[in-house]
Amino acid sequence: MIQAMIVDDEYLIRERLKVGVDWQELGFEIAGEAENGEEALLLLEHAPIRLAIVDINMPIVDGLAFAKAAQHRFPELRIIILTGYGSFDYARTALQAGVSDYLLKPVNMEELTQVLTGMSAKIREDMARHSQQEDFRQSVRESNTILRRTFIQGLLDGTGTARPEQSPDKWRQFCPNLRDDALLVMVFSIDKSSGGGKEQPPWKRFAVFNIVGELFGGLRPCELTLDDDDRTVLLVHPNADPAGGSREKEWLERRGAEAVEAVRRFLKFSVTVGIGNMAQEGPGGIPQSYKEAVLACKHRTVLGGDRVIMFDRLPKPALKADLSFIRETLMVQLRLGKKAAVEHELRQWLEGIVRQKLSLDTLYMTVYELVATLNLYAAESKLDMTFYGGDTFNPVRLVDELERMQEIADWAAALFGRVLEQTHSLKQSTPAKLVDKAKQFIDGQYADPDLDLNAIAKSIFIHPSYLSRIFKTETGYSVVEYMTRRRLNKAKEMMENGCKNLLFVSESIGYKDPHYFSKCFKKHFSVPPSRFTGSDSRE
Repeated sequence: MIQAMIVDDEYLIRERLKVGVDWQELGFEIAGEAENGEEALLLLEHAPIRLAIVDINMPIVDGLAFAKAAQHRFPELRIIILTGYGSFDYARTALQAGVSDYLLKPVNMEELTQVLTGMSAKIREDMARHSQQEDFRQSVRESNTILRRTFIQGLLDGTGTARPEQSPDKWRQFCPNLRDDALLVMVFSIDKSSGGGKEQPPWKRFAVFNIVGELFGGLRPCELTLDDDDRTVLLVHPNADPAGGSREKEWLERRGAEAVEAVRRFLKFSVTVGIGNMAQEGPGGIPQSYKEAVLACKHRTVLGGDRVIMFDRLPKPALKADLSFIRETLMVQLRLGKKAAVEHELRQWLEGIVRQKLSLDTLYMTVYELVATLNLYAAESKLDMTFYGGDTFNPVRLVDELERMQEIADWAAALFGRVLEQTHSLKQSTPAKLVDKAKQFIDGQYADPDLDLNAIAKSIFIHPSYLSRIFKTETGYSVVEYMTRRRLNKAKEMMENGCKNLLFVSESIGYKDPHYFSKCFKKHFSVPPSRFTGSDSRE
């Protein structure tokens, strides 16, 4: 509905106009009324009114004065002037001031209906045009935002234009506050412990972005953006510091701590702030300072989050950590099948990294050593280890994804526990029992077109090559041969019971291609399924 208002100093005229036409039928609703132009202007401040029907002669602010003021402040407003014969010249002046139409008093309701019908169409055209223009402006804003993020991301990762003089137009457009002078990078990263997993909801990211903008904007020359991982990134120039930059870094650290506190207090989650070293060479040093700030954030895994971490205060990585004791201790406990002892050792080692505030590299090497030990034990015990990633396992990616030491310890305990369960299951099973379990699995899953040797072996926690070997030894035929026999015998049974739809039969037993099914069926029973009756088949 288009909102309209009636402005006339005579109450009876206002009432007559309200009841004289079917406003709703014409697409309007009366949103308000006023006795003079001053009241009408106030009403326009609080309601999205698109049409005003205004008497030209009113006290305080008359219709003409109202029209001039309204057209200046509310250009989207359409105005219909009401006038008597004696003031026609006055009405003509109003039309020149931007009034859309006029009606003579006393108002003829049929004429009013005609005018409102035409006005409704014009207003809807105005609204559609305004919507298109707003969509275009929004598209331009979003495009500029994307272009700006892309430009600054290029500065962060070193693929963009490092110096303002190399691309002055883009620097002026996207980074007007940056100079060819010393600066550093700060990264504000939402902690996973705050909930929401790795993918944080947009409102959290933008809330952090706004808080950082409020705390730093105007106090130092800086630019604010979101990086490719949606972390808030601040590129900031320090003030001149006679103390060689130490006081300025202390100021930035305090300001970062204020951001951490504000997020905790008002948003009820936590962030970690990483601060890179000062790039004295100016914008050319942005990539290095950015990498340092990101690495500082990642150290929350061993140092704790919800705080500011300075890169130049990170623990120094050991040149070569001796972790052989991990393998020696774990191999003994694994061979003994001591699940509780294994988990205790795992948690002690990982928690010790936090207690001793060791480097992130030490954690990466420890996780890698844990998995290497597990692979050694699995090979010794003939276990299938493909379920955790195998050769593609990357300890850096794992630590970054889990982030919290508690989750890393839980992951390691679950992984070692699963391997010990496989070992126990294997020790309790003779080859004949394992083959029986494989047969049972095939009998229950033969209709799955993706069923294969790997899936069957995985279901009973043994390596595919080991299953293939013992299956052949125990039965005299391969796993694939048994699966084929099971499927084709089921097809024979279905057709003996009257099912003649070959497509349905083939899909029911796990064959995606009915032609391939027919070929296998003929090879097994010596007769194509299209001619199969049940009486001329043979095993």
